Amino acid sequence: MPQGPGYGAQQPQQPGGWQPQQQSGPGAYQGGPGQYAPAQKPPKDFVVAWLLALFLGFLGIDRFYRGFIGLGILKLVTCGGAGVWALIDLLIIIFTGGRDSTGQQLAGYDKSKKIAWIVTPIVLVLGMIFSSVNAATSGGEVAAPEPDEVVSAAPAEIEDEVVDEAVAEPVEEESADEAPVEDAPAEDAPEEKPAEEAPAVEEAPAADFPAAQQAMADAVDQGRTDAEDAETDLQRANVLNVRSETMCETVPDGIVQDWIGTVKTVDANGEGKAVVVVSIEDDIEIGTWNNAFSDISDNTLIEQGDPLYDSALELAPGDMVKFSGTLKTGSEGNDACYYASNLTEVMSIDSPDYIATFSALQKIE
Repeated sequence: MPQGPGYGAQQPQQPGGWQPQQQSGPGAYQGGPGQYAPAQKPPKDFVVAWLLALFLGFLGIDRFYRGFIGLGILKLVTCGGAGVWALIDLLIIIFTGGRDSTGQQLAGYDKSKKIAWIVTPIVLVLGMIFSSVNAATSGGEVAAPEPDEVVSAAPAEIEDEVVDEAVAEPVEEESADEAPVEDAPAEDAPEEKPAEEAPAVEEAPAADFPAAQQAMADAVDQGRTDAEDAETDLQRANVLNVRSETMCETVPDGIVQDWIGTVKTVDANGEGKAVVVVSIEDDIEIGTWNNAFSDISDNTLIEQGDPLYDSALELAPGDMVKFSGTLKTGSEGNDACYYASNLTEVMSIDSPDYIATFSALQKIE
């Protein structure tokens, strides 16, 4: 009786070299395809996700479609993050293709991305245009109810007219009764004489002005008139030349003696020196420099300890003052006769500010 091979003997090989496989156990899954393999959902479509993000992104519909339920609810509640979140999601989808909740790339992106790139900006621009037109239209509709207000106001006006007509007759009777009372005070009309007693402000009359002061004021007024009548810039520039010649004749050597004016400025510079400016007529001023730098060579500022400084202490803007001094000599490019500190030619013609060194300041009580 034949016996099988003993323990440890080599198994006979089958023809063709095939060997039976050892199984580790019944029903073991080896990882290959079969009924136990995990199933994977197909990816979401790019075109659908893009259109939802474009038209309904502010409601979060695109997030719901791609499987992001929580983010979709948040996007819906915030109206697409006030539009910013909706726009960002739209740009991510059209430029990267987007992904669904399983991490898969949206299907059909390579095929449809060019259409998305073209259509998206067109839709966004049209949306902005329609919004602007709608806003303008709604603004016009708000103003429309004005006629209704007029109509509603009409009954009130009619009622007022009725009331006025009802009261008109008694009013006329009362006015007739009161007429004699109104005529009675007419006899006292002559008592209005006190108005005649109010004298003009006791400013120095023109007759009291020194002749030189009046001549200077007349020269400035004539210069203003000539400047207004000038037809060319050359004629206007010549106004200063003519005015300077007149002043040199009427105010020889720049001597100011007992002129009368109104205090315009009483101040002090950084060193405590007195700054005094007097107006002799509207927009004609005579005074010291207002800073030490400009006054280096002129010494117009009034130093402490000078009797003139004490006189300046008694002055205030608006006071009438009698003053004396010397006008600063002019220079080329300015009034050739007497120096005006104005920065421009136009200002020098219209409102000259002459620089002077005061020798006397006396307040007129």
